[in-house]
Amino acid sequence: MRKTIVLIIQIILLVLFLRSSFAQHFFGDAAKQVLTWFESVSSLPERQQIMTLRDTFMRNNMSLKPHQVDYVIEVTETVESINKFYQLYCVKDDKNPYIYGANLKKFCNDIADSELLISS
Repeated sequence: MRKTIVLIIQIILLVLFLRSSFAQHFFGDAAKQVLTWFESVSSLPERQQIMTLRDTFMRNNMSLKPHQVDYVIEVTETVESINKFYQLYCVKDDKNPYIYGANLKKFCNDIADSELLISS
């Protein structure tokens, strides 16, 4: 009987603690950290494919100027930006002020050969 009462009191105290703003704040931050960690782990294969695309394009391309390298890094930051670039400059053949000519053709081919394009 005494153990049952102690157990009930412990449960009540636990419920009261979990409903407190301190507990919600503490566990809320932990939940955000777990979510951030999970998202970073789930995006790891995508990041590796992006790094492979960058490496493939820049490895044998010594004709790029520093501002062009910065632009390629910016364009290849996310899969969405890669797809936007590909649709605008490779499919619709719009003019790009940073990458043009043989560099643009090679970059478009490298993107097409990668597994990063999203079917629309």
